[in-house]
Amino acid sequence: MKTLNKLILVTIITGSVALISSCKKDDTGGDAEIHAKIFHGSTPMIGTTTLYVKFGAKTEPSEPTTNYDLKLTGEADDNHVHVEGLRPGSYYLYAEAFDSTLMIPVKGGVATTIKWGERKKMKEVEVQVN
Repeated sequence: MKTLNKLILVTIITGSVALISSCKKDDTGGDAEIHAKIFHGSTPMIGTTTLYVKFGAKTEPSEPTTNYDLKLTGEADDNHVHVEGLRPGSYYLYAEAFDSTLMIPVKGGVATTIKWGERKKMKEVEVQVN
């Protein structure tokens, strides 16, 4: 009987470890979505935006345009970039745009977190560029 109890306990522990380690965070393959709204001050950046996404990051990567996990481009008539299919976790969003009113390139970023309760929702995040 003691051997059976030990076997059951080992099976439960092994199964729990496998289940916990199979949960992915900070990655694609989920149902969450970020709408990254890009602004230079109060001016929305429309259509000239490239968004770089770093998974599992709360601070700007040392090289945000080369050390990223996902690269997206804004649509020509839209002031935000859709980042779809995300899992709960931490993400750093870094944007590069061209402010056509001032005729200057601008860039900047922000960290955001998708919480477990937001795993099937759309989250709006404002990214300020300077």
